[in-house]
Amino acid sequence: MFSENLKKYRKENRLTQKDLAEKLKVSDKTVNHWENNYSRPDIDTLKDIKRILDVSYEELLED
Repeated sequence: MFSENLKKYRKENRLTQKDLAEKLKVSDKTVNHWENNYSRPDIDTLKDIKRILDVSYEELLED
């Protein structure tokens, strides 16, 4: 599930929600919402997440 994968890879990269938010130019509340499955990023932001965390779309989106 995206929310769990995002949290896993963010932590593997030793980033806080705030760190990732700053790199993506969003609020840490937005990252929190993604990780708690309240919302999802748009496709352009997903591309940036993939690049920052150095993972594939499959790794981010797989169940």
